[in-house]
Amino acid sequence: MSLNQVLDEVRRRVTPTAEEEGRLLSLAERLKKRILEVSSAYGVSVEPMLVGSLPKGTWLRGEGDLDVFMLFPKHFNKRSLEDIGLRIANEVSEGRGVRAYAEHPYLRFYVDGVKVDLVPALKVDRADAKATAVDRTPFHLEYVNSKLDDELRANVRLLKRFMKGIGVYGAEARTLGFSGYVCELLTIKHGSFTRVLEAAAGWRPPTLVVLEAQPTVAFNHHIVVVDPTDPSRNAAAAVSLESYAVFIAASQAFLEKPGIEFFYPPSLSPQRGAYIFELGYGVGGRHLVLVALTAPQVVEEVLWSELRSSAHGLTQHLERYGFNPLSTWFWSDGAEAYFCLEVERVELPAYEKRVGPPVYAREDAKRFLAKNKGRALRGPWIEADRWVVELPRRVTRIAEALRRQGEVDLSPHIRANYTSARILVDSEALQVIASNSKLATEFTRFYTHTPAWLS
Repeated sequence: MSLNQVLDEVRRRVTPTAEEEGRLLSLAERLKKRILEVSSAYGVSVEPMLVGSLPKGTWLRGEGDLDVFMLFPKHFNKRSLEDIGLRIANEVSEGRGVRAYAEHPYLRFYVDGVKVDLVPALKVDRADAKATAVDRTPFHLEYVNSKLDDELRANVRLLKRFMKGIGVYGAEARTLGFSGYVCELLTIKHGSFTRVLEAAAGWRPPTLVVLEAQPTVAFNHHIVVVDPTDPSRNAAAAVSLESYAVFIAASQAFLEKPGIEFFYPPSLSPQRGAYIFELGYGVGGRHLVLVALTAPQVVEEVLWSELRSSAHGLTQHLERYGFNPLSTWFWSDGAEAYFCLEVERVELPAYEKRVGPPVYAREDAKRFLAKNKGRALRGPWIEADRWVVELPRRVTRIAEALRRQGEVDLSPHIRANYTSARILVDSEALQVIASNSKLATEFTRFYTHTPAWLS
């Protein structure tokens, strides 16, 4: 397919119908009316405001949801805002809401299959550094709508779908990618979807994107998109280095050879990841370790942030013991949490070689010899100019190392559930993965590594 054919097809798929738009706007009006009724009963003056992609006209067909802000007078303190705001939200949701959290807590629920977020926020005069990201959102809406026309809105949709297809859409902890707001700003800056990709194809860190004023603070980040409503804020602060790099590479690849797979990658076979691992097992000197535990019942943003930090802690722990982790992956379905570690070895020799200081570092050498006196299986002896000993290992099996949770840098909620974790190796790990189709699909996504758009 040519570039224009690809973009025409994607545009057809992502453009919402008038019926869908009418249904969502009607639901939004009902919710806003209900917010006014409930807040009036509490004696509070609250202004409901529909924000997000729907009032900007940039949402994707079939993916419309409602972000309804409840704007409180700015004299409310944080505690009062959270307390009264969540009580009002709970009544509006008829008790069906689940508490979620960004910079402010908010309530999430579903109406007729539509996801609704009711977000208490302060009605501030300007989007300055004292305002939270939540409080700034109405200013984002005003700015974007002042810049977009229908053609630019269509291009924003193309960019969002492209980023979804390559796996870098969304600023939440699960993805650490590009938010919808950043997609809108990039499109406004460059004028079209293809021109955004042309610019991104030449990015090098640090990348600076300025739409209005220059930044008023120094940022230390690989990409800075200066928030036009507050030049002290980097709108792309959540974008990880990996997401940044994937977007650059995918932009380069798409411009060279456009394809629908950038926007809609083919479905993954749940069994493919296990199949590829089994092909390499015993040949490439690699093993699979799965740590499975009950997922802590915390909001999704906290859960994925803790999974990420705990995965890093587990990797470092295995490196210290010498199991040589090759790659690490984590995932959760909300009920269970999983850490998958690919390692070079699951069992170590009973001894390890410990290289000490050079002989001419006299005091260090004395301490090394004294420390290992009576402990060494062999030695000490001198290799080149350094003292060397062989010592018995404290731990030789990977499962035993992973059970020493006191030595692992785990996040608080993961640590609380780690005691009852199951540690499975190779065939046992693959059996557990195969028993859960969602887990197997996500494992395939991790283990096959190569993105569909690169094929």
